[in-house]
Amino acid sequence: MLQWDLVTITYQNQSTLNRFLAPWLSDDQRFCLWVVDNGSKDTTVAQLKAQLKNTQYEFNADNRGYASAANQGASMGYFDYIVFINPDCFAGPDDIEPMVEYLRDNPQTGLAGCRVLNEDGHLQPASCRRLPTFWRVFIHMSGLYRLGLPGINKSAHNAETSGYVEAVNGALFVVRRDLFEQLGGFDTDFPLHFEDLDLMRRCLNAGYRIHYQADVRATHLKGQSSTRSDLIKQWKKQGIQRYFSKHRPRWEQWILNRLLVLF
Repeated sequence: MLQWDLVTITYQNQSTLNRFLAPWLSDDQRFCLWVVDNGSKDTTVAQLKAQLKNTQYEFNADNRGYASAANQGASMGYFDYIVFINPDCFAGPDDIEPMVEYLRDNPQTGLAGCRVLNEDGHLQPASCRRLPTFWRVFIHMSGLYRLGLPGINKSAHNAETSGYVEAVNGALFVVRRDLFEQLGGFDTDFPLHFEDLDLMRRCLNAGYRIHYQADVRATHLKGQSSTRSDLIKQWKKQGIQRYFSKHRPRWEQWILNRLLVLF
C-alpha cells in the first residue's frame, strides 16, 4: 500500500479549515496528516484541537514563515512521500494517490503536481509553470502575457496534457522524502513566496524531473489567510529577489531590482 505524509501550514484559516480537514479525518491508512499552525489568533487552533489528535499538530507561538513551518511539518512524518497542501486547497486521498503512484513508478521524477482550479472550475494559470527569468517576470508583471507572449505560467492549452514541466502549483504537490531531505528542505530565507519555485529549481538541478498530471484536480481558493495585502506584496518582492540572487545572473538581478520599483 502506498503511503504518504500530508503536511499543511495554517495561519488564520478559520473560514476554510473545516472544509479542508473533512476528507482527511477518516481512518484511511494511506496517509498521516500533520499540521503546523503559525501563531493564529482566530479560531484556527481551537478547530484543530477539536478535530485532531494532539500528536498530529504543533503550534508555534508566532509566525515563523511558511518555509520554516513546512520543514517542521515534514519532520513530523516518516513516509517515503510528502504532500504539501495549503489549507485553502481542497482535495482528498483519491486525488493524491495517482501522483504518489507516478513517483513510485518513475524513480527519476522527484516531484509531482496537478491541475489546480478556482472555485468556479476555471483553471488557475499557475497549475503548470516555467521557472522565473527576467524576461518571463517582465512579461508577467507588465501584462504582456495577455497578448500571447510566454511568461511564467503556461497556457490553458498546455495544461490539458500531462507531462514534464519546470514547475507546478505550490498549493499542492508531492515530493520524495529522500530528495526533500537531500535538498535540505525549503530555504527558510524565503519569507512566504517563491520558496516552492526555489525547491523545484533545486530538484531539477539535482537531476530529477517534475511531472504535471492534468487528470488530477484540486480546488484552490487562494488568499484565504487573513494577512495584510501590503505585507504579502513585500514578501513577494523579497521572495523574487531571493530567488534571483540564488539562481539568475547578476545582470538580471540588477534589472529586476529596478523593475520592482515600477510595479
